[in-house]
Amino acid sequence: MRNIWAVANNTIAQAVRMKISAVVILLLLILLPMMSVIMIGDGTLMGKLQSFSSYGISLVSFLLSLLTIAVACYSLSTDLRRRTLDLVITKPILRYQIVLGKFLGVSLLNLLLLAAFAGIVYGLTLAIPSLTNAEPVERARAQAEFFTARKTVPMKMDTESMNQRVQQRLEKLEKEGQLPENMTRLQARSVLMEQEQTAAKSVELAAVREWDFQKVHIPPDPNAVLFIRYKFEAVPEPPNSEVFGQWRIGDFRQFQTADRRFMTPIYGFERSDSVRDVHEFTVPATVVAEDGSVTVSFYNSPEMNFSTIIFSQMELLYKVGSFGMNFSRVVLLVAIRLVFLAAMGVSLSTWLSFPVAVLCNISVFFAGLVNTFFMDAIDGIGAFMGLIYQFTIKWFLYIIPRFDGPYSPAGYIVSGEVLPWLFLGKAFLITIGIQMTLLIVVGIYIFRRREIAKVTV
Repeated sequence: MRNIWAVANNTIAQAVRMKISAVVILLLLILLPMMSVIMIGDGTLMGKLQSFSSYGISLVSFLLSLLTIAVACYSLSTDLRRRTLDLVITKPILRYQIVLGKFLGVSLLNLLLLAAFAGIVYGLTLAIPSLTNAEPVERARAQAEFFTARKTVPMKMDTESMNQRVQQRLEKLEKEGQLPENMTRLQARSVLMEQEQTAAKSVELAAVREWDFQKVHIPPDPNAVLFIRYKFEAVPEPPNSEVFGQWRIGDFRQFQTADRRFMTPIYGFERSDSVRDVHEFTVPATVVAEDGSVTVSFYNSPEMNFSTIIFSQMELLYKVGSFGMNFSRVVLLVAIRLVFLAAMGVSLSTWLSFPVAVLCNISVFFAGLVNTFFMDAIDGIGAFMGLIYQFTIKWFLYIIPRFDGPYSPAGYIVSGEVLPWLFLGKAFLITIGIQMTLLIVVGIYIFRRREIAKVTV
């Protein structure tokens, strides 16, 4: 272990002397405070907090990822190119200890930098409300919706019934010969499913749409509230882009009881909201039944509207933790990314030159940033091309880590949603426990069999 730590210390010293390390540190020290001042978002306190925290943590993650790639690929490959390892391997140190020491040194350096700059982002975020002239209403909203950690319960669709209806419609089209000639059966099914999903999200004039949420277990707190978050479109769009809605939230099963004795209240709201924007409103958590059930309903009034409302987002949220706790989990998610990139850089540099190792590492990094986009694009292409991609690119996208979607750290801070420990543990197990370990093992195997110095007589 002493040999590994010695190599790690030497790697850290070598990385600190690199110009790219000084550039990254200097950029973050300048840009983060500047961003906290100049970024205003939508002009509200909430918008300013979301903009700075999102871009701040994303900038830290991106620059440290590039630094990790550069240092990890440079350290070992440079020692091999300059033949400084010729002297090291003559000492009582095994080759696997060199690889592990390089990996440990790169990881420790970047984790220390991550902790420092994440602390700066956290401190500046906490300081923003006191440095702005925000109204008390805006401060209260930021405290409730941003400086928190909320669990999200998304709306669920009856996929089984939708699949049955799609199958029936598809069989009817085939039986009547109405299936377009230029459309495959798979493509037709995809179009029909999209139509069913749109219908399930739509609320026509004079119609009511209900969303049932289950397992909503609020921590004991007399002041606890629920957050109803939604986003919709209107067809046709109103001239002022505003839609009027009548909302009711509560346990509607109480209407079915014979004595009509209500154990929990049912609240009603009337709101006018803009289309294509995300909206939230709160309701006391007393609306939740003892078994954790609650229903949200929306009535599309024909007296106030003339459009069909299509909900693209409907979620129920409730507080389960603090902003600081959630921020620390987000930092751990970034740390998992950096540790993986360090392992890949060191592993590749055991058998590739510095430029090639950097190119491969950066390719994997950017592929991870757009993994979901490529997967969706591949799933949506035709049958023939899909078969080609199935055995070429798709398998590669499955085995590399994902850095987008739920693995993107900024989204949790902006929305105030909690990053679950279970998800964080899954990311650690897959990325660190499996993918990183495999890279290190392969790197050690190649490095042990590689000829570093040839004895000549």
